[in-house]
Amino acid sequence: MRSVTMPPGTTAEILSRETLVIAPHPDDEVLGCGGLVAGLAAAGTSVRVVFLSDGGGGEEPIEDRPAYAAARRGEAREAAERLGIAEVEHLDLPDGRLEQSLPELVEALQQRLSVRPPDLLLVPSPAERSADHRAAFAALHRLLAPLRDGDPLLASLRPLRILAYEVNGPLVPDLLIDVSDRVEAIARAMAAYATQEARHPYLEAALGLRRFRTLTLGPDVAAAEGYRELAVDDFRTRGPAALATELGGGPEVAEVRGWPEVSVVVRTVDRPALLAEALASLAASSYRRLEVVVVNDGGAPPEVPAGFPFAVRRLDLAPRRGRGGAANAGIGAATGSHVAFLDDDDLVEPEHFEVLAGLVSAAGVRVAYTDAAVGVYELDPEGGWRCAERRIPYSRDFDPELLALDNYIPFNTLLVERALLGAAGPVDESLPFFEDWELLVRLSGLARFHHLPRVTCEYRHFRGGGRIFGESPAERADFLEVKARVIARHRERLSPPALARVTASLRGEAVALAAERDAAREAEREAARHEGERHRLRGEVIALREERERLAAACAERGGELARLWEEEKRLRAEAESRGEHLARTYAEIERLNGIIGRMEATRAWRLHRWLARRGR
Repeated sequence: MRSVTMPPGTTAEILSRETLVIAPHPDDEVLGCGGLVAGLAAAGTSVRVVFLSDGGGGEEPIEDRPAYAAARRGEAREAAERLGIAEVEHLDLPDGRLEQSLPELVEALQQRLSVRPPDLLLVPSPAERSADHRAAFAALHRLLAPLRDGDPLLASLRPLRILAYEVNGPLVPDLLIDVSDRVEAIARAMAAYATQEARHPYLEAALGLRRFRTLTLGPDVAAAEGYRELAVDDFRTRGPAALATELGGGPEVAEVRGWPEVSVVVRTVDRPALLAEALASLAASSYRRLEVVVVNDGGAPPEVPAGFPFAVRRLDLAPRRGRGGAANAGIGAATGSHVAFLDDDDLVEPEHFEVLAGLVSAAGVRVAYTDAAVGVYELDPEGGWRCAERRIPYSRDFDPELLALDNYIPFNTLLVERALLGAAGPVDESLPFFEDWELLVRLSGLARFHHLPRVTCEYRHFRGGGRIFGESPAERADFLEVKARVIARHRERLSPPALARVTASLRGEAVALAAERDAAREAEREAARHEGERHRLRGEVIALREERERLAAACAERGGELARLWEEEKRLRAEAESRGEHLARTYAEIERLNGIIGRMEATRAWRLHRWLARRGR
């Protein structure tokens, strides 16, 4: 996902074979993405809409809700016909309370995306003001977030292009679509929603937002729709609050009672810039029952930002005690019922502790962990570090025998009962690294770990940054030696049957991964073919648009010539009429004079005049 600070200065073309629109209410498909939908339908795209709510009005004062909902259903059908939408479906969940129906929404979306995967999905942005709109995005996130390699649904949805649209909460767009020639189509479709226009000037607001979106565009664009483009991996590697913040919204503070007090042990040494980023991620936490223990392992005293929202206890160790010693010092100073860990070069997402605290609040759960996205950072030529890649290499349900052979639980994904840490004993300070893994092995012998396959934090690698492990940890000279020490210490857990089971499991995973990698390569090739076809179609669309503009210009020129000829004909007709009138007057005058002459010739004087004239000859 691209980081965006302001809207783009150019418009984009969107092509699709099949588009699915997620609309919380009847009319959102027009107000949020009506211009794009009309353009896609006109280009031959199969567009279908799933309306999530029954349209019963939510908290609005409605006298007859069933009749109101039925009217809106009929309006949705008429609006769809006017936009060119091929199919309309209604889930009929309670309007205004979609956040209470997230399991049903997730199941409904999974079914529709599994049976008939689209190549373009339109969904309301998480920056929306309406709770129902945000719930639609949350349901999509809840569906996509736990998908992991090997899941058939993930394989089928890899090529899916997702566009977040805006209705009543402006997002931060990275795509602007020119809909200048579709404003009339939007107005016609919205006119079908008479019940809504009678209550609010929705169309006026929607067109105002489209005019606002033209501020970064040229004068030839009179209306534009804003979108934020996302991929399935954005939902898998980022939490909902992080995505909402990136798109222009923000996390909500979790008001909970009875959940545990959490002590977060932050280890640091002489990395003030990274520590500041780690503390900033903590400060954005939606879970507020936190205390922070900053353990400075022999470095310069670190600073805690003014106005930091949580109680902070700082420990300055001298001399340096290493990773294990810093962890022990932090655990010893913790006062919460549960302990979490965050090194200074890692980050947590806003909902990280809220999710973990909810897990350990269940009866009998003493250890819980989530997933971490690995962010690979490289130096930015413009200064600082930039994230070049995000992936999820660790996402595995609890397996204590495999844990004794290899670590698959990043330390910052963990929340553990402090009393259990006491029972397990201190962190081994003799290990230069893998001290967290060795502690996890001991904890696994005391309690079952509970895993939620959802990314709530980030484990960061800095290329050339000098952290304990980079992208290739095995390149360390002592990597295998230290790993062997941990395995030898817990060799009793690795009986021949356990090793056989773990080996068979890993082999099966390797075979499945190889098959999925082959399928992914084929999907990439297919996507490349589709991309080539899209480029070809885009070229044809551009050529047709240019031809249309040329013909329009020619028509305008011919129209001007025709208008000039019409004016000339009008002038000539007027001149002919004028000359006809003049000729008629001339003939009348001749007739009058002929009459006078006739009467004069009939007089005796004229006859005498003629006789005298003859005599004079």
